[in-house]
Amino acid sequence: MLQITLGAARVNSDLKQSDVVDILKEKYGVTITRQRLAEYERDASDVPIALAKKLADIYGLTQENIFFGDKSTLSYTFRLKNKKEVG
Repeated sequence: MLQITLGAARVNSDLKQSDVVDILKEKYGVTITRQRLAEYERDASDVPIALAKKLADIYGLTQENIFFGDKSTLSYTFRLKNKKEVG
């Protein structure tokens, strides 16, 4: 299953962090700061489930396609998997 980080999902949707913050407020009535969104993009393991659903909707993805964890863990897992496939 393909999974990408929150930041990658946002970039692939051609949105800035400030755009996502505005959409959350206007469409869902959810207020978070751009800085908080940036923190979630670095480590999404603490994203509340309700917010995860809204972000997935904004990005046009399912929650299963977004990696909700520390992006360094995803990077490590990806490198480890590739190493096993090559070796």
